[in-house]
Amino acid sequence: MRIYEIVRFLPRSINFKSELLSSTFSFGATALIRLVSSLILTRVLSPEAYGVFGILVSIVFVIELVSDVGFVGLLVRHPRGGEVKFVHTIWTTRLIRCVFNFSLMFVAAPVVATIYHVPALANAFRVLSFQFLITGLESMSFIVAQREQRARIGNYAELISGIASSVFVILIAFHLRNYYAFILGVLFQRALLTIGSHFFYRNIGVGIAFDREAIADQFRFARYVMPSSVLTMVLSQYDKLVLLRLFNLNLLGVYGLAQNMIAPISGVIVHNARVVLYARCADYFRTNSATARSRYYAENKRLLMLGMILPALAAGFANLIVNILYDARYAMAGPILMILSLGALVGSFQNASENLLVASGRTHTVLVANVVRLFTVIPATLLGYYFFGFYGFVWFNLVAALLVLAYYYIEQRRFGLLRAMNELKLLGAAVLLFALSLGVSHVFLKLIPTGWQHLGIKGH
Repeated sequence: MRIYEIVRFLPRSINFKSELLSSTFSFGATALIRLVSSLILTRVLSPEAYGVFGILVSIVFVIELVSDVGFVGLLVRHPRGGEVKFVHTIWTTRLIRCVFNFSLMFVAAPVVATIYHVPALANAFRVLSFQFLITGLESMSFIVAQREQRARIGNYAELISGIASSVFVILIAFHLRNYYAFILGVLFQRALLTIGSHFFYRNIGVGIAFDREAIADQFRFARYVMPSSVLTMVLSQYDKLVLLRLFNLNLLGVYGLAQNMIAPISGVIVHNARVVLYARCADYFRTNSATARSRYYAENKRLLMLGMILPALAAGFANLIVNILYDARYAMAGPILMILSLGALVGSFQNASENLLVASGRTHTVLVANVVRLFTVIPATLLGYYFFGFYGFVWFNLVAALLVLAYYYIEQRRFGLLRAMNELKLLGAAVLLFALSLGVSHVFLKLIPTGWQHLGIKGH
């Protein structure tokens, strides 16, 4: 086939309007951008800078989840989600929430800094708190696009703003040489997204509105969302908060780097499940619930395989990636990245099962699953730390995640939504792919001269 024939074929074979492709492409490109920027930033900034920023992000995440009432879920699912007054009411509620979050973080900044015994964190928290105000001014266009199965608009907006903010952070880091480069980068990206959101769905726009029915529906929907979000907050930030108390800031920074490396893969798995898979499953149950299970397994093979392949490869090649690309100060990020990648693999199975159950009307399963997490993850990680130290803490966190997956499978089987053989085949393929990539990684590390590793740069 000649070159011009290949070029003519590509536009017909690659559809960048596809929800799955746009989501995967944007997160894949984001992963590459983060990798390149981290290669630069780890040579400009110290591990402590990553550790401090990790604390800041954790607190922001806590505030976000504690105040979460399910704006996205409600707007996407609600029959009136396309009405202007309904959308404006949700926007008004979100604006009030953002102002409250800003005020809380701004006022509580000195208290949080005192808790962590790092006084300099107070000003950093206050600067970062302005992201809530910026977010509050963003229109609902990206969520409306998701409702109309045009989530690619938000995907590509995130990608473009991510590229711009990465360049911005690198330039600022060379000047400031501290964690404020990350903070200003977050504010810059939020500003870009807020401005960009107003270029779509101008017929809806933004406005202050109070629809009593919409507000009532919002808080009814929040009955399961809020307690589940609180538990998610506790469990997702538990590791970093405890690690800071048990270990030093340097180790937390290395752990944060490994989390940043796996974040794009975890992100695309969660995003594909929530945006693409959930919309499909909801349609299955709306049209014909009797065929929902068969359609789920027949029409989502690519999506489920993608959720397995990416973390399995990341886990297998984790040590090779870190030993080649990062200097010796970050060597511990290799085994940490492998464990976190295996956790993302388990998470891919969890997310698929969770969205199938929620689409079928079993919303309570998410809350129950978080309760299961609460009573398994915390004792398991502390037990692992007691017997095996840091790595025991991280490994036992992964083991506890398997118990949550078992709960989801039990619920699927209970409601006739499980095909055990399909799940076992997918799991077996994941284990095989991980083993093969781990073996290849081990061989390459043996063959590559030690002097060539860590880009020939020694830790200092």
